[in-house]
Amino acid sequence: MTHFSSDSPQPPHAAQVEALVHKLQARETHLNNLLDFAPDSIIGMDAQGHVTDWTPGAVRILGWTREEAVGRRLSDLVIPPHHRQAHEQGLRHFMQTGEARMLNRIVETEALHKDGRVFPVELYIWSMPEDGGVGFGASIRDLSERLRSQESLRLSEERYRSVVEHLGEGMFVAKANRVVFANHMASEILRIPNAGLLGADPIDWIHPEDRGVLLDLREQLARGQTTQASYEARHIGQDGVVRWLNIRPTPVEWEGGRATLTFFSEITESKNTQEALQRSEERYRAVIEHVDSGMVVLQGEHLVYANRRASELARMDPDEILKVGFLHRVHPEDHAIIQERRRRRLAGEEVPNRYEVRLLFDDGSITWIELGVSVVPWNGQPATITFFSDITERRQMDMALHRSEERYRAVVEHSGEGMLVVQDGRFVFVNNRATEITQVSREDLMREGYLHRIYPDDRALVDERRRRRLAGEEVPNRYEIRLLMPNQEVRWIDIGVTVVPWDGAPGTLTFFSDITERKKAEEVLHRTSSEREAILQSALVGIVLAVDRNHQWVNDKFAEMVGYAREELIGQSTLLVYSDPSTWERWGEEQYAALRSHGTYTTERPLKRRNGDVVWVQMAGRCVRERDPDSGVIWTFLDITGRIQAEQRTRAALEQQKELNELRSRFVSMTSHEFRTPLATILSSVELIKFYGDRLPPSELAEVLQTIENGVHRMTRMLDRVLMLGKADAHMLEFEPRDMDLLALCHTLVDEALAQQPDTRCTLVKDFAMQTHCGRYDDKLLRHIFSNLLSNAIKYSPDGGEVRFCVGQRDGQLCLEVSDQGIGIPAEEIGHLFESFHRASNVGNIPGTGLGLAIVKNSVELHGGTLQVRSAPGAGTCFTVLLPLQTPTGA
Repeated sequence: MTHFSSDSPQPPHAAQVEALVHKLQARETHLNNLLDFAPDSIIGMDAQGHVTDWTPGAVRILGWTREEAVGRRLSDLVIPPHHRQAHEQGLRHFMQTGEARMLNRIVETEALHKDGRVFPVELYIWSMPEDGGVGFGASIRDLSERLRSQESLRLSEERYRSVVEHLGEGMFVAKANRVVFANHMASEILRIPNAGLLGADPIDWIHPEDRGVLLDLREQLARGQTTQASYEARHIGQDGVVRWLNIRPTPVEWEGGRATLTFFSEITESKNTQEALQRSEERYRAVIEHVDSGMVVLQGEHLVYANRRASELARMDPDEILKVGFLHRVHPEDHAIIQERRRRRLAGEEVPNRYEVRLLFDDGSITWIELGVSVVPWNGQPATITFFSDITERRQMDMALHRSEERYRAVVEHSGEGMLVVQDGRFVFVNNRATEITQVSREDLMREGYLHRIYPDDRALVDERRRRRLAGEEVPNRYEIRLLMPNQEVRWIDIGVTVVPWDGAPGTLTFFSDITERKKAEEVLHRTSSEREAILQSALVGIVLAVDRNHQWVNDKFAEMVGYAREELIGQSTLLVYSDPSTWERWGEEQYAALRSHGTYTTERPLKRRNGDVVWVQMAGRCVRERDPDSGVIWTFLDITGRIQAEQRTRAALEQQKELNELRSRFVSMTSHEFRTPLATILSSVELIKFYGDRLPPSELAEVLQTIENGVHRMTRMLDRVLMLGKADAHMLEFEPRDMDLLALCHTLVDEALAQQPDTRCTLVKDFAMQTHCGRYDDKLLRHIFSNLLSNAIKYSPDGGEVRFCVGQRDGQLCLEVSDQGIGIPAEEIGHLFESFHRASNVGNIPGTGLGLAIVKNSVELHGGTLQVRSAPGAGTCFTVLLPLQTPTGA
């Protein structure tokens, strides 16, 4: 930092020079050590292509010692034969023209090792001055290990991807509740194309009645809580079929963030089996609870427990049966078998656990019962538990169960889907529905199959898929074909094929169902839809059906409006044609509120075309179901871009006229004020000379004449500024840079600023920390810039204070700052500071035109620089000018 004087620098002493030399030598030694231990090879080469330097890294990578390499041509040592000619041509071309394709950039190529092997390298070549000429440096890095690692990673990724894609169950990864990855089996199970899975919320696939459990699961995962291992939920497919899924979610890290990895499999058949088993168990429990079966527990020689039904069967009171037992009710002819089996059981011999005996009652009636006997622990001691029931009732139950089993078999055999199993080219299983659909007997199906029933045009498809499946290729598991019946009727069937184990060997399981009626309905629907499509496509307005703010259908006119193909819009979020997500969210809330309240909504909105342009539309929406936007909304769009642009042009013209009127008012006000003051001074001075000139002393006369001259100069400067600003606005301001001493100009400007305002109370401080004094700038424009800034800093610091003028470098640019401790600028007026004729509201009676800063801004921009301002009322102002560093010509 300097003020108005500074001491001249002294020449360095000899000791300092010697210390500097030692320091440079130490630095050179340090750099050599760095090169010796660098893992890459660093090679020097002269203009003729001969090696001039060869680091230890080059020895390690390329095999040649320094003694073997230095002096030889680099192309003979390390350039593979098939690259040498190009290398030599490039070197000659550079030496002749100075143009190079390989210099100063990193490229991947091949190098030749001493042992003759060619290996991949990363090469960087630069040019450098050498003994008055040009030399080259090269850095070579061996890429062999890195490429091997990349290839290993690629192979590993392919292996894992293959495993994932061929999993026997579905798998998807969700981040922020949106699917970011799904395997092939996920699409197969859900019957949704992979593209339809990606970006979807998995909860949408779940039956509404089952979503609550999975939403709770989602909350638990988000909070990091432990969840159960698996869940079961229903999925409604696009075909309307409800399928059961077993879902196993777990939190994982995925591409740098938290995600949920979910495996799932279809368990519909398992659930059906479980439900059948559960119904069977419920029937069994009902039988056990309501059948005429008694139970008694015998410990030692005494009964310790008898249930109610035992008392009923024995026709005894509960207390009585515990006291005396029920063996006296056994038919005398059956006593021997009971006593014999009890003796053998107590002796440890093996005897049948179940047998039948008769009960003889006092009225002579006989009831057959079946006894089931087992030894069990009872209160810590062995006991004999005996179940017994009326055989008649059991036989009746057996008959009922038999009839139930027959009904179940009838359901399986008469299922709505045909089922076939083929193993080793033979049909090993056929159900009844398969025979009905194909109109082929079970025996003929088992012997010949049904391929002769396939419609001739479809046989090639079936044969091709069977061939590819047997070859291990991936083919679709479901497809539709036609059957040709004996009466020449054509029937459509939907076929699903999968490979399953059957009797310990793989077999092909085929499910198929008759979809002829569905195909007929689809044909009618397609014909009707085509007619409606033609009507809607001919409309002159855009039409969209949106569900959950996704395009379900759009017509050609709307696609034309936004610049997309219809296929690119259908299925996509309406966010695609909005400028940003926040605007889309805000307008969506407004639209849904109006639709729920009134059922309709109309507004004017800007939409974003595919190329980024804005198209203004008048849009009107109506709910598919009254006041229910969730059911879908039909929107119509009318392009009103032309009308909106006309309105905007009109408003812009009005605003421009307003600005011109305001500028004219400020100009008239400024000129009337700025000219009136010097003109009044000149007029009074002229009158003074006119009437008293012969009596004025020479000194006073000279002072009066100087006043007139100052007033003329003031008006001239103001006119010059107005003319200069006019040139700048018309882009006619001349920019004539030349070599100049920037530091000298800054000193001169400081002196002139003090000379123009000698009565100032400010202290002017110079802080010139410049590495070079010279540059290439327009000195006339620089005078405008800094004479204005220095003059303003002094003028608007009426109470004095420090005015600082700093010159230096910042971020590779020339930085010049003028700061003061004056009145400052109100924050709300800083944005208007550089407008012509604008003056801050707090300047009071301080004179000024409002032109200086406008000229300053234009002058800075002509230099390709920037102008920044920081200020606060009462705390002063700081202007920062950043200009590109311009090296003088010839430097």
